[in-house]
Amino acid sequence: MVLLDGLILGEAAVSANIVSPILIIVVALTGLTAFAVPDYLLGFHLRIARFIYVFAGYFAGFFGLAFVMFVHLGILSSIDSFGVSYLSPYAPFSVNSTDGYLLDPIWKREKRESFLDTLRQEREKHISMKWKFGGKN
Repeated sequence: MVLLDGLILGEAAVSANIVSPILIIVVALTGLTAFAVPDYLLGFHLRIARFIYVFAGYFAGFFGLAFVMFVHLGILSSIDSFGVSYLSPYAPFSVNSTDGYLLDPIWKREKRESFLDTLRQEREKHISMKWKFGGKN
């Protein structure tokens, strides 16, 4: 109900030429995305980032949004978690990476990703499609 009230007030603000319509769209989309975050601490971070994006869009328009997104992606790409890049396998792009948006079937994924830098590259030996070949692989 509050979101609907905000959209009605936003429409009134656009009609009175107080704010631009793109600002109302950005605020509405960021408000809707707040319901999709399952973790409280991540939601807190995204709430702060949402305010930064809204203010950047208000003060500098699309250029401000693009600049803040560029800075945000720069910060995210500099973070490491347990020695692995936070945005891997996408940010340090590797041609031979099999992980990503489109995954191979489970029986073709017997090697670990190269960005993990493990001692053993194979996950398990000869586990592929035991159900199809009766355990003789």
